Amino acid sequence: MRNHERLCKQNPNRQHIVSNLIEYNKKRKSLNIKGCNQYTKAAKLGLPKPTISNETREKISHANRSRPPLSAEQRAHKSKAMKEAVQNHPDSYSKNNVVGRVKNIEYNGVKLKGSWELLVAKWLDQHLIKWEHETRAFKYNWHGSRTYYPDFYLPDLDLFLEVKGYERERDREKWKVVPNLVVFKRKEIEDIKQNKALLSTLTTNRLNP
Repeated sequence: MRNHERLCKQNPNRQHIVSNLIEYNKKRKSLNIKGCNQYTKAAKLGLPKPTISNETREKISHANRSRPPLSAEQRAHKSKAMKEAVQNHPDSYSKNNVVGRVKNIEYNGVKLKGSWELLVAKWLDQHLIKWEHETRAFKYNWHGSRTYYPDFYLPDLDLFLEVKGYERERDREKWKVVPNLVVFKRKEIEDIKQNKALLSTLTTNRLNP
């Protein structure tokens, strides 16, 4: 996408051209077409998980070690370009681009982050509450401009829901910019596990009116 934009800026004759990635992604989503790679194909066909030889691993490792590190100017330029891509093309960007340390768990075609999110999603379904996963973006400042996707949005209740284990100062800064935000922490998760959580939990835990 960035290369496409750069070419359009350099050549006025291409400025009327619009990338087909946005419409392509919309079409795939409407048809419920999921991406795949050699690992998902092997799992679907019941084949062994693909592996690479130690020789190939060493070649890849050597190539990465030999690559010169980015300068401070290059890192800043790359960071700025990525932020502009998210802002200018939200339809071509998703939360799946973000790499985290929790295990992704697929539930009803949605990739959730960790067992707590899965538990909350099932709890919402149990109470017939419609939900969307990380579909709304909010800008906030934390040593520069950043983008935050709340874990869930409940359209019928117009509430955002965040599932959080360990609360940090950065989290509190993110939460300030989200209206009607509810945060489920360890207590709420334990209540759900023990069937103690009530729907009133969604209003009593609201941070921002």
